[in-house]
Amino acid sequence: MSRLLFFTCINLSIIFLTNSNPYEKPILDSTIATTLNVSKNDEKELCCPCTKNATTSSIEINNNPSATHHIYPPIIHDTAWKCNFVGNKLMRDDYRHSPGIGSHKLHTRAKVWNEARKICIEEGGHLAIINSIAEANLLLDLYNRSGPIKGAAYNNQFLLGIHDLYTEGDWVTIQGDSLAKSGYNTWTDKWGGQPDNGGGIQNCGAMLDDGKLDDVACNVPFAFFCEIPNF
Repeated sequence: MSRLLFFTCINLSIIFLTNSNPYEKPILDSTIATTLNVSKNDEKELCCPCTKNATTSSIEINNNPSATHHIYPPIIHDTAWKCNFVGNKLMRDDYRHSPGIGSHKLHTRAKVWNEARKICIEEGGHLAIINSIAEANLLLDLYNRSGPIKGAAYNNQFLLGIHDLYTEGDWVTIQGDSLAKSGYNTWTDKWGGQPDNGGGIQNCGAMLDDGKLDDVACNVPFAFFCEIPNF
């Protein structure tokens, strides 16, 4: 077969595949959100929706091997997402993205701890877990640049993803790690030193505006930090 005939066949095949796509449709927001926790080869990956002609589901491939999707940048929970082409990751545009640390957001509208926890999950992350002094400083900078705190019991404390709800005094992250393992357990020395389980009801963790930790009541509303980890 001559080179000219060979390349002509390839071009005709590409044209056929591009135009014969009965399954072409935008991927739903729920589908994009689901990819946030999909594992591949034991590593969590985010599917970047900016990429055109991504592979369809295995069911559609079996029914029509040439089927592809045009994927459009999604709107999830009224927030646009964008691609970080370093690693081809999906990122929210309302979070601050810090290489080597993660992506963070301060919610200035106060919520109780469990409501805050659910909101962070809906955004594809979790209540923030501080793993280093650098991350603590990053959160403080977000606070210093933020607008007014609304509806909080105190405006200088921010809920984190730590608690001792399982066993009093045994502080762990929402992922089950000890604070020592998480890398940051610097409690404030205010009010006689913390944590002190004031009133016998302070089982959720927060950060003060000096970067140190305090225990607070889980049913009291505070501003809160969400985090989407680097993968």
